Amino acid sequence: MSESHLQQVKTISYLLLAVAAVGYVFQYGRSIDQNFPTRTFSVQGEADIETPHDVASFTATVITEGEGDVAQLQATNTEKMNAINAFLKEKGIDKKDLKTTNYSMNPRYNYPNCLPGTGVCPPATINGYTISQSLEVKVRDMALVGDLLGGIVTAGANTVSGVSFVTDDDSEAREEARAEAFKDARKKAEAMAEAGGFRLGKLVSLYEDGNSMPGQPYYDTAMMSASVGGSAEAKAAPAPVVEPGVEKGKMQVNLTFEIR
Repeated sequence: MSESHLQQVKTISYLLLAVAAVGYVFQYGRSIDQNFPTRTFSVQGEADIETPHDVASFTATVITEGEGDVAQLQATNTEKMNAINAFLKEKGIDKKDLKTTNYSMNPRYNYPNCLPGTGVCPPATINGYTISQSLEVKVRDMALVGDLLGGIVTAGANTVSGVSFVTDDDSEAREEARAEAFKDARKKAEAMAEAGGFRLGKLVSLYEDGNSMPGQPYYDTAMMSASVGGSAEAKAAPAPVVEPGVEKGKMQVNLTFEIR
């Protein structure tokens, strides 16, 4: 085969490959066009998500100070914390919802004055100890929260802090909000189609964005007094009124429709 003839064969092969490539691109473009129409428009619908808080948590702390025997101080602190544990379990709090988050024993020092004119400072001496133990409590019955906050102070807690509320399961509220957001988007799409003089085609794509934002629970002043805890007045106070509030957020959907 001559060199010129070979060159002609190569040229024809390249042309055939180019035609095949153009045909493939054309067919691919048609398939894309069929799968996602070029004449589309998008709308956004939204709905509120509002779910009651159904889990409360707080931390109860027992602090014991003294100058005596360390073992006796530990025994006193442990006795009070055991009483709190027993009280909580009597009220129906499950063991899995109780967690010790801190146990510490720290010396308290006495720093004597330096001797005048000598520059000599006697070493610090230990004049007592402070023992602190904290228990994190989760409450799944909102009706119990007020009684527990008051009762643990009577049982021996010096401090009650970190009261917070969360929603354990918001799936049902999200389903309802999603349905409302779809209705809102569909209503907007139909209004746009009527105003624009075209028919609403099929739904070709959708996107969902559900973003919950923490609600702001209301705290009664009686509860805040119980949180300070430890005083005779706090122990004598009635159970605080606690309003757990709700979890608030937005459900948004973006729908894309075909224009007909």
